[in-house]
Amino acid sequence: MSELTKKALAAAAAEILRKKSLDKITIKEITDACGLTRNTFYYHFEDIYDLLGWMLIKEADEILTRFSEEEQWEEGFLEGLSFLYENKKMIYHIYKTINRGDLDKYLNKVGEVYALRLVNIQAEGLGFSREAVKTAANFYINAFVGTVLRWIENDMDNPPEVLARLCDGMFKGTVTAALESAEEVIESMGGSEK
Repeated sequence: MSELTKKALAAAAAEILRKKSLDKITIKEITDACGLTRNTFYYHFEDIYDLLGWMLIKEADEILTRFSEEEQWEEGFLEGLSFLYENKKMIYHIYKTINRGDLDKYLNKVGEVYALRLVNIQAEGLGFSREAVKTAANFYINAFVGTVLRWIENDMDNPPEVLARLCDGMFKGTVTAALESAEEVIESMGGSEK
């Protein structure tokens, strides 16, 4: 029941965000739209930003479930970009009203899902240390977030398909090199646990 309640609140918030900026939305408006109470909202989320973060992570998790293989990375990334593109008005309302630090935090959570999967697939069975995997993943998290933020800032000027293909082309083949480089630096500084 809890998951259904969260989904109802998220659907109501998404629908309202298509019409209004985030700073103009109230919790009462969200709960009224889906027939729930403020207490129910606060039982599940701390505030609207917490709900927003849950919405983005939920979408990323659903995409990852469908596209879990390395070869499907571009398809999964494309679906994530398509979600943003298809919800452009909602994303702009969020982008223009949310604190930049909060937006970065949420995009980092979503980027982490993709980056960790991408790096872990490449690192599997190759004996890289946890620290090297974490370092490489952090690099790709920043690359994902920076790329998506720039795309949003530029009014999503390229279709999602173009951006996904560009990113796929840039990231393919570089993950193993990033892992090797990170491992080399870590070992030269005294090593780390494998």
